[in-house]
Amino acid sequence: MNENTFRPRARLVSILGEHLISDQAVGLVELVKNCYDADATEVIIELLNLASPEITTVVVADNGCGMSLADVSDKWLSPAVDHKEKSKQRQSRTRLGRLPIGEKGVGRFAAHQIGRRVEMVTRQKRKPEVVLKLDWDDFEDGSRFLDEVPIDVREQDAEAFSGNRSGTRLIIYGARSAWEKRLVLKVHRALRRLQSPLQDEEKLKFKVRLKCPEYPECENIDVTDVLERAHYEFKVLVSESGECDFEYDCKHPGVRRRSKSGSIDLTQFAEDELQRSNPQCGSFWMNIYVWDRTKDHLQASGVSRQELDGQCGVSLFRDGLRVFPYGEPGDDWLFLDKERIQAPAERIGNNQVIGLIHFDQSTNLLLRDKTNREGLIENPAFLDLRALARAAIRFFTTHWTNDRPRPERPQRNREGSVQHAKQIASSVKESARDDVEVTIPAEAQDTTSESADAPTGEIVVTQRRAIDLLIKQLDGVEHDIKSRDDRLDILLHLAATGLAAERVVHEFGRQAAAAAAALQELQASLRGRNKECEAAKIVASCLQTLRNEFRVLAPYESVQRSQRSKAVSVRDAIELAFQLNRGLLQQADIETTLKGDEFEVNCRSASLVQIVDNLIHNACYWTSTLPKRAARHIVAVMNAKSTTFLIADSGPGVHEEAVNHMFDPFFTLKAGGKGLGLYISRELITTCGGVLRAASDDERKSLPKSCKGAAFALEFTQKNGK
Repeated sequence: MNENTFRPRARLVSILGEHLISDQAVGLVELVKNCYDADATEVIIELLNLASPEITTVVVADNGCGMSLADVSDKWLSPAVDHKEKSKQRQSRTRLGRLPIGEKGVGRFAAHQIGRRVEMVTRQKRKPEVVLKLDWDDFEDGSRFLDEVPIDVREQDAEAFSGNRSGTRLIIYGARSAWEKRLVLKVHRALRRLQSPLQDEEKLKFKVRLKCPEYPECENIDVTDVLERAHYEFKVLVSESGECDFEYDCKHPGVRRRSKSGSIDLTQFAEDELQRSNPQCGSFWMNIYVWDRTKDHLQASGVSRQELDGQCGVSLFRDGLRVFPYGEPGDDWLFLDKERIQAPAERIGNNQVIGLIHFDQSTNLLLRDKTNREGLIENPAFLDLRALARAAIRFFTTHWTNDRPRPERPQRNREGSVQHAKQIASSVKESARDDVEVTIPAEAQDTTSESADAPTGEIVVTQRRAIDLLIKQLDGVEHDIKSRDDRLDILLHLAATGLAAERVVHEFGRQAAAAAAALQELQASLRGRNKECEAAKIVASCLQTLRNEFRVLAPYESVQRSQRSKAVSVRDAIELAFQLNRGLLQQADIETTLKGDEFEVNCRSASLVQIVDNLIHNACYWTSTLPKRAARHIVAVMNAKSTTFLIADSGPGVHEEAVNHMFDPFFTLKAGGKGLGLYISRELITTCGGVLRAASDDERKSLPKSCKGAAFALEFTQKNGK
């Protein structure tokens, strides 16, 4: 057998340089991170002769530990070497206590993206300097193998690093394209945001300086004090289990200042997005700074929109250094903008927030870079980090919603104002005169006329005729309002039907998939039994058809004229809602109780079932977030005397900051929630002659001691005794 080995072509270096590093800004950041790994305390970047690519020079110089001739030969010239990754695994730290940021062993190809030729001078203390020179164009020849391209490496007496100094100086000549101001600004932004503004400089001991004679306005990369002028500030320290301590501060110039602190379990708000019940991302801490972008409020805080735009977004920091591209313009990795589109007034967007998420890689080794340096590998650890960060932001919005300035809204006309206007017009008609003329728009004379020759402009009619036309117009307005209300009623009904149907279809799909898997096992055990095998094939075919075609309609009746209010048993509605949520109840091992005196209400049965179904479904979700050993209980208590029934659970309850907003549209703390269930339920119950509200303290006394979570009361004014 012939043994062969890989022998890469020289052009592999060019391919890696082009595809692993997206642009010059990312390339420079990678080189700066290499300086950090070398224990440098200062890095100086120089951008020279940018107008002419042929003579453009980029210098990256640090005062780190430098490299020996063996280091250059065995590590720098050995792509994919794993010495940094091994250092991480061993928790082997540098003299300054740093763990390596890099781990792939390909960061040196960042120099390829920046220029065509490289000269590196490096020196360890009390050792000779090592000089390396290479021309990236030498690697373009597809006929040569990688080991056939010579690289000039030699030792020399100390020149660049005299005395007892050490470090590395990388000089890159010949830009691949012109450095326009746009690119310099991108580099400026990247370096300005490279280090966390909250990082203790004395502890990190790492300073980056930028020199650019052609654009001196970009040389200042120090962070500003914009964070101190935020309207809202939210600090979160998240433990490995997902529990967090938080501090909230409202400093908005237009409202009363308020502060709040405490502890909360974020996993209950991230349940559906977590990969497992126990997060795998490790501990982290997070600061959120939010602004009201209204011009007057920004000016009052001394913040410009341009200053905010330059730093907005949610960035991710590892050991104090930023991980790209999180927080870059257009990077919506926490889906803030995506969710804000659905409810602009109820969500915060990337353009009004500066978010800083920090983690220590020594306790978060599962959070690893992608090879192309464009973020972290989206493994379960990263997905859990994102889920908990999103949960923290949803929790912040409960405070933010309470404290933000309320826009002034014009008062709506009172209900019944059209009828009052008709009464007034009828009274005026009694004294109207036929000898007094009034000029009115021509189209107001006959709103039902479809004649092509209908008059235009203005016409003159008697005062009495004008009053008749006014009453006719009010009749039309009254009819339009009634039609609008009818359409709204249908839309609410269909919206609730859609939400419920989506949920039931999902549950059916899960159960059908489990049945199909069991059927496959059964078929495997029926080999040789033709009759049974044929029957199993028929069942499998029917099951597949149901999975493809299943559409849940019952018990949600069609909203048509034929669907009128009728006497509906409250007990029947509750039992049916429990049945609809049977899968969730069994999965989460939730006990249910239905007690009290039954009564009936006059309403559409579908509407009542939808309301109760939503309440029980919410109770299932929040109760399932409890620890497995905790008591999980949902109870429904009927009170025929007060025509009220309660739905309560043993879950975490409604957070105090959310109490005043739980019925607002699009307000939710649930991961992936739409924030419409309670809003639609409250609107629907008005058609049943009832009210949906939080249960009172007196009403809670009738509940089991285990049900100290959320409790809702459905109170009716129309009933049929039973």
